[in-house]
Amino acid sequence: MIRNIVAVLLVAGSVAPGAWGAAPAQAKALHLRTIEKYPAPKLEKVNGREIKFLLDPAKLKGSPEEAFALVWDRVKASAARNGFTITEKAEKPLKIEKAYKEYFDTPGQDLWKKGYLVRITQKFKKGVAEFQVGLTIKAVNPDANVAMATPLKVVGVEKVKVEAEENAGPAAGGGLDGYVEKGASFNVTLDSLGKLTLGDFAKYMPELATLGIPADTKLVGNRAYSVRVKPGAVELAGTDDCGFSMEGWSTTPGGAPYLYDFSYGYGDIDFYDSAALHEASEKFYYKVVLGDLGDLAMPQAEKWGGSKVRKLMNRPISR
Repeated sequence: MIRNIVAVLLVAGSVAPGAWGAAPAQAKALHLRTIEKYPAPKLEKVNGREIKFLLDPAKLKGSPEEAFALVWDRVKASAARNGFTITEKAEKPLKIEKAYKEYFDTPGQDLWKKGYLVRITQKFKKGVAEFQVGLTIKAVNPDANVAMATPLKVVGVEKVKVEAEENAGPAAGGGLDGYVEKGASFNVTLDSLGKLTLGDFAKYMPELATLGIPADTKLVGNRAYSVRVKPGAVELAGTDDCGFSMEGWSTTPGGAPYLYDFSYGYGDIDFYDSAALHEASEKFYYKVVLGDLGDLAMPQAEKWGGSKVRKLMNRPISR
């Protein structure tokens, strides 16, 4: 992930106003609990963090543009009240970017059960699909030791980006919990993936062929059409390039979003030596996200930990 605070909008359910509006009396901040559970050097290659919050589509009526504007206005007002400095883009802060994201697995989600998530991202410019798609393969496991030990070795391409981050989101009672995720991202042509069998993906990541799933197994795609905006940035602990984004997912191009999320995060850090940044990001969560977006939260938010894809694939957080 880039050094950004990323804010994304995903549509979901409904919660009573104020139900997520105040921080609980947790014994320790999330970043302290994470470091205590995984002392150095276990997370030395974790270089980012993303905090996510799913929102209720029923309370974000109208077009995506209207939903984005409502949330952005709330965030700006709340940030000002709580002492955060936000800078809005000078030109077209709510300009929409379009793409689709498609997640591939067997009908029984055998890849997920083996600890892998496969995603294709197709971006569009002026309505025309880009020549190559982004292919991301992630290691997903509740144990950071297992996730970080997953090789994710890519072959056959020139450039690969491998990164790991802590994903944080709502916990029971209005708190904050997290888990570590590692991913490898690179670009390929869609044609190079042939019939979208496991073997077609394994030619770029050979370890997929060692999972006990037949190579000719055709993977099933679960596609979400994305609209996204990146309206500005916030300064946290002296870091002024923490940008926001908001995203909505629909089942058809131009359709009404069925998922929105608001998320923010940062990268290019030493996880163990960023206490002030971690503390500021958690303060932003409790003061701004819970404090002034809490009445827009989806029901049972802690079930998904703020994750769009977990909601999409019905894979609740393992505590």
